[in-house]
Parts: sequence; C-alpha cells; structure tokens
Amino acid sequence: MGATNTRFRLSAMRWGVLSAAALVLSSFLRPVEKPAPYARFEFGFSLNPTAQGEMYALFMYTVLDNKVVDSRPMRVGTYILQMAGLEESRANIEGLDLFEEYGIAGCAAYSEDGQLHTGLDCSSIRDLWKLRYRGAAVEGRGTGWAGEEFRPSDRQQILLQAYRTEEYPHWHGPYFGKDALRLLRDMQDPEWVRMYRDGG
Repeated sequence: MGATNTRFRLSAMRWGVLSAAALVLSSFLRPVEKPAPYARFEFGFSLNPTAQGEMYALFMYTVLDNKVVDSRPMRVGTYILQMAGLEESRANIEGLDLFEEYGIAGCAAYSEDGQLHTGLDCSSIRDLWKLRYRGAAVEGRGTGWAGEEFRPSDRQQILLQAYRTEEYPHWHGPYFGKDALRLLRDMQDPEWVRMYRDGG
C-alpha cells in the first residue's frame, strides 16, 4: 500500500511538472501580438464649401491607420495660431512653427514689431478655394486656377491625388498631415501654380 501511494505521488508530481513546462512553453510559442495602434491628430482641410459660406473647410482630423475617424472644424485664426505653435494644440504638441518647418511663407502669426496680428492671415490658406473654382469666386482675390467652373479638371485631380492618401481618391479631400502642408507650400510656388492652372 505504501509503495502504491509513493508511485501515485510521483506520478502526480511528474504530471504537475509536465503541465507547468507545457504552460511555460506555450507562452513562448504564442504569436506576438502587435500593440493597439494609436490615433493621432493632424491639421488638414477639405475643398468642400461650408454652411457658413467659406469656399473650403479647415479641420483638426483624428487619424487612425491613415483613415480619418473624426474631424473638428476650425476657424482660420485658431488654425493659424495652432499651426504656428502659439496656441496649445493636440495636433502640434511640441508647439513647433509648422509653417516655418514646411517652408510655407507669409503665414507668420507675428507682425514685424513682434506684436501678434489682429487679422491672422495666410495666403495659401486664403487661396485654397482657387484649387476648386475657376472664376472670381472670392472678391478681391483674383481668379481661381481650376480647369472647370466649379471643379478641378481631370488632369488637376490627378495632381491633387499626390497630396492625399490612397484611401481618399476624391479631390474634395480630406487633405491632412504632411501632405496638406506640402500642398500649402507648393501653392506659393508660381511655377507649380502655372503647371496646375495651365498644364505642362
């Protein structure tokens, strides 16, 4: 009887050791799970008119896996202050002057005497409507660059695709992040404007 008990205990102990070893091994053999992706906040815009009569719309987008999952409309002054790093923003946590960083001229939020502008302005942002419209849609701002009256030509739509992710094939947008900033910069280059407007 004592020998049977001892054999039983040894068998149970072996079973326990084997189970523990299998458990440890299985934890090493399990595929490594990727960490959950984080959404990021990006400045951007769309070429759609707004209900307030603007010819384009400015946004702070929430982006996850290159897809916009949320958007918050922004006013021009706030947009410029946050992009210049002068107002706290989830899309510019470091407080960088994104205009300077991306070579977008004429969008400084300070005047020459170091005082803050009262009428914050940025020519590229003001001219966003020109990408979509051909005529003089905004008084005092010249004529638009679009190949058709109310939309870019097919050729222009192909050019605009270079400033959007492939998830968004429509020229309305959204345009966000580095691509949007590149477009604002390129709009200040007379050669780019000529190529967009006239082809070449």
